[in-house]
Amino acid sequence: MDIRTNTFCASGFHLPNGSYVTFGGNEAVTTKGDTGSTVDDGHGVWDQTLQDFDGRRSIRILNPCKISDNLVSGRCAWFDEPDQLSMKKRRWYSGAEATSSGQIVIIGGMVNGGYINRYDDPATEKAASEPTYEYYPPNDGDPKVLNFVVKTSGLNTYPHTFLMPSGRMLLQANLSTSRSFTTLLILELTTPLQP
Repeated sequence: MDIRTNTFCASGFHLPNGSYVTFGGNEAVTTKGDTGSTVDDGHGVWDQTLQDFDGRRSIRILNPCKISDNLVSGRCAWFDEPDQLSMKKRRWYSGAEATSSGQIVIIGGMVNGGYINRYDDPATEKAASEPTYEYYPPNDGDPKVLNFVVKTSGLNTYPHTFLMPSGRMLLQANLSTSRSFTTLLILELTTPLQP
């Protein structure tokens, strides 16, 4: 099963119809993890050796198939067309969780590969961290900053997310926990939940 963009460190979630969707990934790299053969603004956008494109904004969908299906048919192939379907922000190690409205919220992540320690700028880690959230299918407007991601900066990749029966979402990252999301609305708590 061919896939066009780099899926390393992508997040993912099952859709109600059984399809699987992944979000983000790594820039295009070559052997030994070096930057891909075609570079733009210091980042790999394509690699001739591994035949992959930058996956940091990619959204990929795989429809369910049976073992008896032809796995190279269009029906069983990944839909991976960044020109037609992509996120608004670059995300590597983001979180993904369904909302009570049926959308998936994509939370945080880093802009590029590599471990980020806390800098004096916890919001963006010197432009290496992505402190926003966005939805799939997308909403109008720009992604908004999620203060929980800023507060947990430094160790908040793949934040743990749990949809609760109330429609709110429990978030955990670093040493913090928050009940934040309601359907399409962020309710930031000023203090972590008590045990």
